[in-house]
Amino acid sequence: MTQERFIRLSEQSQAHKPKLARFSDKVAQYFVAIILITAIGTAIYWQQHLPEEAFWITLSVLVATCPCALSLATPTALTCATTRLNRDGIMIKSAHVMETMPNIDCFAFDKTGTLTTGEFAIDKVDIQGNDYSKQEVLAVAAALESHSEHPIAKPFTQHRDFNLAAKKITVQSGLGVCGIVNDQYYKIGKASWLLPPSVHEENKTLMNASCVLVSDNRIIAAFYLVDKIRDDAKTLINNLNVSHQTIMLSGDNQNACERVGKALAISQCFGNLSAADKMAAIKKKQKENITIAMVGDGVNDSPVFGAAHISMAMGCGTDIAKSGADVILLNNKLASINTLIRISIKTKRIVFQNYLWAFGYNAIVLPLAVCGFITPYIAVIGMSVSSILVISNSLRLLKK
Repeated sequence: MTQERFIRLSEQSQAHKPKLARFSDKVAQYFVAIILITAIGTAIYWQQHLPEEAFWITLSVLVATCPCALSLATPTALTCATTRLNRDGIMIKSAHVMETMPNIDCFAFDKTGTLTTGEFAIDKVDIQGNDYSKQEVLAVAAALESHSEHPIAKPFTQHRDFNLAAKKITVQSGLGVCGIVNDQYYKIGKASWLLPPSVHEENKTLMNASCVLVSDNRIIAAFYLVDKIRDDAKTLINNLNVSHQTIMLSGDNQNACERVGKALAISQCFGNLSAADKMAAIKKKQKENITIAMVGDGVNDSPVFGAAHISMAMGCGTDIAKSGADVILLNNKLASINTLIRISIKTKRIVFQNYLWAFGYNAIVLPLAVCGFITPYIAVIGMSVSSILVISNSLRLLKK
């Protein structure tokens, strides 16, 4: 699948992202309508009973019940929360994140570059036959992998021989690379992609290779790479497992996924997945009424981001992944997800407190203003104090 196709698929997925209601705007609209109707009724009543005070009482009603506090309840909290998260290296790109995060039931993780550092090292090279030396297969692999952005391509860089010319390169995102090296057509990538089904059963060891090099439908070499699990991955998964589901959706082979999954105590691990397979897994969870967040870093994670309720990209990830994500972990720390959950829950609580105060204040002051017990200057003070309290409450989100 080409890079352009991934972009189109990502845009298509994002078009179906759930739309969360703008509660604050709707409430403010109804509230203003109620206040205006009340003010008109107040003016009519006092014009008939005490004409000389009708204007001042009506003015007090309008000033005292100004919806400033109500309108500030949500945006001030979200602004403070976003600022606090930015300080911790967490960039929020979509406004719905803070509302949706407290409702997340399941976290889905990519493996390479997300749960692991993505800093691969070649552990073993298994050469098939006697036609190539280890140095030759590494040089051919390096020439092909130099055109790939996948983390698995990086350890081949040190074996690059610039005397080998690579032509007509085709990158199959999430699968591998094809091209001509020294007039010979090669393919390098996932064993499940390059090897026929008969090999899958006959040589399971070969299927566990990180990638294989093939030419003329003949296996030339298999490469086994090792990757380090991120230091904070274990702590994050342990915390999430208390109240959330955790799953792994990876394009790597199943054995590698299960090995990492077992080390981190992840509930379910799915390997050998294409971008379409990952999207299908996400949508399957959603059909079970599960709100899901996806954490990834690669090109093939971008379309999956659009399908998830919340998408998070590692700061070291590809530009396409970061472009399509709702959240970017600029500090590359998985522990930041715990911070995001905690701040989003606190933000939700503070927004509720702000609304409670705004409605409570207006419920008390409106009858008093209508009855003529509040003068305009007292109304100004009350309205100002109400707004200041809402802002001060929101500012608590800036404290660590």
